Amino acid sequence: METSAVPSVNPITADNSVSFRVVNQIFEGLYRLDKEGKPELAMAKAEPKVTNGGKTFVFEIREDAKWSDGSPVTAADFEYAWKKVVDPNTAAAYGPQMEEVVKNATQILKGKLDPDMLGIKALGEKKLQIDLENPVPIFKELLTTGTFFPQKEAQMKKAGDRYGTNSETILSNGPYLLKNWDSTKLSYDYVKNPTYWDEKNVKAKKIHVTVVKDTNAALNLYNTGKLDRIELDGDFVKQFKKDKEFHEMTTGRSVYMKMNQGKDGEKTDLANLNIRRGLAMAINKSGLVDTLLANGSKPLDGAVPGGIMFSPANGEDFRKLNGSLIPYDKEAAKAYFEKGLRELGKKELTLTLTAGDTSLIKKQTEFIQNELETNLPGLTVKLKNVPTQVSFKADVTQDFELLLGGWGGDYQDPLTYLNLFLTGSPGNHTGFSNAKYDELVLSAKGKLAGEANARFDALLSAERILLKDNAVLIPLYQGGRGYLSKDSLKDYIAYPIGAENYKWMYKK
Repeated sequence: METSAVPSVNPITADNSVSFRVVNQIFEGLYRLDKEGKPELAMAKAEPKVTNGGKTFVFEIREDAKWSDGSPVTAADFEYAWKKVVDPNTAAAYGPQMEEVVKNATQILKGKLDPDMLGIKALGEKKLQIDLENPVPIFKELLTTGTFFPQKEAQMKKAGDRYGTNSETILSNGPYLLKNWDSTKLSYDYVKNPTYWDEKNVKAKKIHVTVVKDTNAALNLYNTGKLDRIELDGDFVKQFKKDKEFHEMTTGRSVYMKMNQGKDGEKTDLANLNIRRGLAMAINKSGLVDTLLANGSKPLDGAVPGGIMFSPANGEDFRKLNGSLIPYDKEAAKAYFEKGLRELGKKELTLTLTAGDTSLIKKQTEFIQNELETNLPGLTVKLKNVPTQVSFKADVTQDFELLLGGWGGDYQDPLTYLNLFLTGSPGNHTGFSNAKYDELVLSAKGKLAGEANARFDALLSAERILLKDNAVLIPLYQGGRGYLSKDSLKDYIAYPIGAENYKWMYKK
């Protein structure tokens, strides 16, 4: 079950968790996460030869690595895809994943160097050299994510702008082929890929996915045997809490609202720091997660979730060390908001909250609307619930005032959350720009990469700038999952961080 249609399955330009979930089933990089969430060899034949003080990697690609048309996956496929990712003309949302990691990526993304200068080079059909700016402790984890996957140049050029918009335009090198799909469809299929190098360990011949936005409708499909796994929330969680097929897990998803401070030199009312602080402190997050969600989600007062990232010095949780950066405090919220109104020369303010249109998201936006209007006299919040794809587009184009979204992370490090808000990052879309923040985050990717304690401290400081000093986001909760899953469904691998992995899934 999915709760929204899939906008695109182009790994180079994918910018949302729904797309990356599909990308992870039909494509594969040099490494893939195993069942325990650790990187294991995938397109790479063996561990690379590492030289130059940990900055140069030479990989041999599997001889049996093939695309779904039978042609070989080559080193040139990686070189082509990575250079497309960092090309400013591509405007890839996750191009900054390579910033301060792959040699010259930062300057290329800024338009100061040609993409051909990127530190990746095919040394032969199956030999690939990667040069880094600095040794990167999370490099293997990065290579398991869609942004670093290969693409076949001839296929992308043949499909042109249609690439990744329907199942006929793509070639796969992962466990499955995507069938019966285009970006408007509310159902599609994964079919076992006969050319996949590890095809013998892919047990499912076909997986059918249905998009269901309403939990009650999903439950009906589950009870009639048409779905094997569905997500639950609120009253449904309470109803099935003791059911033997009910399960719960805490994820690494950080859910928050973005506030649009303006773009192209034009400032909005949300460029006022006191207005942002008032909004960010006016929502009772405990009420949101305990009553409305009830699925294991936890209130979150930061950008980086808890229980996942730990200090290399003493093992302390990142979230605990940085504490509550922007807590619920309705009296303080009211004071900040009133001060902001005076600074703007206004007595009232109307803002529109853009969000998806699933039943759960609608409930959340109604809760948020009530909290904000109740705790901040003079504020009117209008709700704009739209299909998830439209919400994604509003985010990317920064066509919103308030936007409900979040990020589930790609790898187990604070950087995966903080990297999004660098100046000019395609994941930013808030109007926030801070030189000190940029310096700290980029140093954690670059010059401090080999100094674990100093790197961790830099990330702690960056998060404080983002929220305590600038109130860029309205943190809401760390996502949980309450779900029903048939006992017959085996090896559905979901990680706290990263896209699900269907490679080993089967029905007993």
